[in-house]
Amino acid sequence: MVSSSAESYGAFAYAYDAALGRRFWRAAKLLLERSLDEMPPARRTHLDLACGTGYAIEFFTERGFASTGIDLSIPMLTMAKSRARSRIAADFRALPLRTTFARITCLYDSLNHMKERDDLVAAFRAASGVMDRDSLFLFDVNHPEIYPEIWGSQDPFVASGADFHLEIDTRFRDGIGRALVSGWAKIGGKRVKIRERHEQRAWSERDLRAALAEAGLESVSVENFDPYGEQAIIDAPTVKLFFTVRKLR
Repeated sequence: MVSSSAESYGAFAYAYDAALGRRFWRAAKLLLERSLDEMPPARRTHLDLACGTGYAIEFFTERGFASTGIDLSIPMLTMAKSRARSRIAADFRALPLRTTFARITCLYDSLNHMKERDDLVAAFRAASGVMDRDSLFLFDVNHPEIYPEIWGSQDPFVASGADFHLEIDTRFRDGIGRALVSGWAKIGGKRVKIRERHEQRAWSERDLRAALAEAGLESVSVENFDPYGEQAIIDAPTVKLFFTVRKLR
């Protein structure tokens, strides 16, 4: 993930939250609510990897969990301040933690940003290191077939509001999705320009299962997930895959 400046990334954090984060979260929290109802944890501790602007932390905190967020982005962590008391700036491939959590989440296709298999396995191993036999790790990834369908589109994604304008122009080639993010957001009454480049890898379910096994993890369930109602307009089995994972016995 590359940004032209820390200020620009701060502006994108605001635009991301307004244009994308809230919409995704409305769908994601339904899966989390069902998971907690069907598999209630004995302990109420939660860790959110790549926590972004803090929606998952707020969700678990409101349900009585001691919740902590991890993210590399200081602007994202700043945006999360109103939702999360406990926030740590860190790389989730090498967690600076020496405890375990009952529930761990990594949402909004954050694991697709792991472009190399070694990085994906490192992220899973780090998650495994803060899990015990009763912990569950919940994450979503983009279905690989959406990349040529959505990221390969010639039409950019455009979203606007009173305080932001966001355009995401995407391309897909050789298993890698590339996005040019541009626009602006008002931060402290000042319009700040956004111009960043992001990349993701299209991981198959088979790739993910193999990487999980290498990290000592196994999937309890994998389900289709369509947070934006796009299924009807794309030629792919689903938009995202939502994994529930535990440590190998």
